[in-house]
Amino acid sequence: MSILGSVKDFRGLNGLTYSELNKLSCEIREMILQVTLKNGGHLASSLGAVELTVALLRAFDPDRDKIIFDVGHQSYAYKILTKRLDRFHTLRTKGGIAGFPRMGESPYDFFTTGHSSTSISAAMGYAKARDISRQKHEVVAVIGDGALLNGVSFEALNCVESTKTKIIIVLNDNKMSINPRIGGMAGHLARLSVNPMYIKVKDFIKDQCHTLKRGDALEDALKKIKSKLKSLLLPTNIFEELGISYWGPFDGHNIEEMEEVFRLARHYKEPVLIHVLTKKGKGCCEAEN
Repeated sequence: MSILGSVKDFRGLNGLTYSELNKLSCEIREMILQVTLKNGGHLASSLGAVELTVALLRAFDPDRDKIIFDVGHQSYAYKILTKRLDRFHTLRTKGGIAGFPRMGESPYDFFTTGHSSTSISAAMGYAKARDISRQKHEVVAVIGDGALLNGVSFEALNCVESTKTKIIIVLNDNKMSINPRIGGMAGHLARLSVNPMYIKVKDFIKDQCHTLKRGDALEDALKKIKSKLKSLLLPTNIFEELGISYWGPFDGHNIEEMEEVFRLARHYKEPVLIHVLTKKGKGCCEAEN
């Protein structure tokens, strides 16, 4: 029996080894490929976000936490793992499940999308409502590098510091939109992904994740990360300037690495952007190219 058939939904992920999770990711990719070739849909984006989705659903609990996908091009694995496995073959068909997140379709779709770049604003709204009502859960916006270039995203980023509320932004960077990305922000993201100083910070954060596995105090690890970010003479970073801690870049196909970072971010007290690098169309040569 396939791993996907036995797992059924996100609740079964925590009982799997990382080797089994990687096999599960391949099975999810195969299902996405089969269904989209028959029904149509956004293939490449979702193929590239499978491991990212698995890591998110290991680190966060969608029964409590809010995970908001921008546009929804990358949300097919999320749909499969949030109790829509048996209906996924109806994707984009009359009476079937939608090709985008739809609140009326599932309690795990927290925002109905119809246009790009709205996830950060929506996440801020959810986070502010959480704070006002004194609830305790995480709010995560998953946004691609193409959607981040939109002015709506910039407006939301500009408001994060003034609202003084914590959100987690996961930047899924596959260096593509409909076409290769262009512009100043595109160049900025490219420089961040190869800058040795940020790679040094990334490695430091990974080290702190490993210390937590040994049972060291969580609060100490978070203080060390904050101190490290302040002590290094890092080059100008637009996210830090806007009051958002920048972590990354991380391998968007390494489930264990992403899960560790996401779990650490749960306990971070301030807004944080986690930059992950993925391969658009991963596992399908035609989609990759």
